[in-house]
Amino acid sequence: MARLGVLGEAPSRHGLRLAGVYANHDLAFPSEAPWNARVRRLCETVTGTPRVELSFKCSDPRARPAAIDDAIVARLEPLLALADRRGFDLALYHHSFYPLETPAHAERIARRLGHPRLGFVFATSHSHAVCSVEETVTRLRACAGRIVSFNICGCRRAAPQPPAKCLHSPPDEGDLELPPLFDVLREAGYRGDMIVQGHCWQGELPALLRRSVQACRKLGASAARHPCGVVTGSAVT
Repeated sequence: MARLGVLGEAPSRHGLRLAGVYANHDLAFPSEAPWNARVRRLCETVTGTPRVELSFKCSDPRARPAAIDDAIVARLEPLLALADRRGFDLALYHHSFYPLETPAHAERIARRLGHPRLGFVFATSHSHAVCSVEETVTRLRACAGRIVSFNICGCRRAAPQPPAKCLHSPPDEGDLELPPLFDVLREAGYRGDMIVQGHCWQGELPALLRRSVQACRKLGASAARHPCGVVTGSAVT
């Protein structure tokens, strides 16, 4: 949380455009619990970002709500009021092995609320973790025209077949072919953000960033037309 205060300075200091901030909310605890209160403080104080991308986990399976959609909607409503007041958007981030796991589920909740500041993202690694390659392409095709952010990386599963957690690498690595996904984006006329997920990257960060930019350019002419950012960690996780 201490780093949030400098986010508004990032564009002028580093020549960057800040595309968004990621956080997650734990359904195993009430909204006022310390972990979840951090998410609210983030929404009350963050500056310089147009969007907060939000996933919903449940750290204690025994506390999993019986009505997941109702629970998520109840947690979202006060955060959307803050987003309205402070002028940023919220985007639902589907996350493998979380209650909100698929882009279709995220879109269903967004449609239910019908709030102009609420959208949803497509997180390639989290689809690849639980789906075959063909299913990931099908999932993207079903929603590519409506997502607000396309998050990619070099996806490498911890096991040959899903479900298995994915490691994040630069886009020139991994066991998921990315060109078919860019073809889907081009067919859908997607013009939103493209974010390279750098969670837990290790090594020389500037070199990894250069590799990522080069890899995205090689993925096709469509990639060069998209704004491209790199997320190297989470503000609130």
